[in-house]
Amino acid sequence: MSDTVMAAPDRGWLDRTTAFFDGMARWSAVGLLIGVPTSIALVNISILFLLIGWVGSGRWQRKWAVLKASPLTLPVLLLSLWMLLGIAWSDADRKVIGSHLYVYSKLPLMLVLLTVFDEARWRQRAWWAFAVGCLITLGSTYASIWVHIPWADSNQRGFGVSHHIFNDYIAQGLAMSVFIAWAISRAVDARQPALRWGWALIAALGVFSVTHLLEGRTGQVTVVAMGLAMVLTIESARVRWAAVLLLAAGAVVLAFSSPLIVARVTQALAEARQYDSAGVVSTSIGARLDMWRNAWTMFLDNPWIGHGPGGYRVLSTAIYSVGAQCSVSCIHPHNQYLFFMVDHGIPGLLLYLWVLGCLAALVWRSHGAQRALVTGFLAVLFVDGFINGPFWVTTERHLFASVLPLLLAGWAAATARGARSRPA
Repeated sequence: MSDTVMAAPDRGWLDRTTAFFDGMARWSAVGLLIGVPTSIALVNISILFLLIGWVGSGRWQRKWAVLKASPLTLPVLLLSLWMLLGIAWSDADRKVIGSHLYVYSKLPLMLVLLTVFDEARWRQRAWWAFAVGCLITLGSTYASIWVHIPWADSNQRGFGVSHHIFNDYIAQGLAMSVFIAWAISRAVDARQPALRWGWALIAALGVFSVTHLLEGRTGQVTVVAMGLAMVLTIESARVRWAAVLLLAAGAVVLAFSSPLIVARVTQALAEARQYDSAGVVSTSIGARLDMWRNAWTMFLDNPWIGHGPGGYRVLSTAIYSVGAQCSVSCIHPHNQYLFFMVDHGIPGLLLYLWVLGCLAALVWRSHGAQRALVTGFLAVLFVDGFINGPFWVTTERHLFASVLPLLLAGWAAATARGARSRPA
């Protein structure tokens, strides 16, 4: 009996084993997308099994080929390495540095997700998983207007109050913004009128839930930014500007018809005036304005290499000596760009912008509904970076660190479609 024949049973066992772990990794990634809008516990469990499956599945040449072909790989690797290098000059203690590196471990996790979303069928499954989680959230949001929902974080009935379900209102508003963009892309792609109007209705219900049923200003701002960005992808100039005007009119109507929007905008203006006139930092807007001012000063102290992982934490504790204020303002400056600038200097900011640039490049390589979806997601991520920490806050980083590679995993397919669409 030849050596090849004798080795065949072993090879069959190895193939079955690697296939099992590969399936584990891929289905865990799908589970991760269900958990993003619904359950942090499910997200953590999914990540654990994703990593086990990813390591056990082997097939390193295929994975390396996927990473080599993706524009996301190099900026993520360089940004992660720059963070590690920054430990050498950070004044933070080990616990703070460890916490910092744990949070940003979601950056290399995006590369793992690239390799499990390399096939179109798995990307489709992941999007549907995310949609299921968002539809459960959306249905629970509307139901909570009239009845008690046991799993809802907010326990309030009626209109004019917040109805956030599984996560806080900021996280729910951001996840719903991304879901609305996906629903709109489904409506654009639908060939049957019933499906088109069905997805349009779901998108409208999602918009109304953010503007009238959540008190967070973040979701309200990102929905408008996402809508405007998606409208600007319309190829016909006449249709595009008509849609812009319609969107602007709709935004005005929604704003003035929503007690939550009116109250939050009025409150924001009052808080800004209080900070400007009396330096009040105990409010949401006042605290943000003060954090941004101080973070800018911290950045100017060491702009070229930053203060290293945990640098903002160390410097902010010297500024915010009151415990209650420090519990908010010493964690992160509620601005992802300033956060990278303080901790990792100009290189950190440029590398993060490179990551966003990969999405911008995907916009130009995509067409139709896919271009609108990528544009909408980029708008949400870009705008949220100015007022929150999309890669720092737990629920937000789960959202962006999973959807971003899900979109960029289709880079090769988008490039191929773009090549076919160009005239010979």
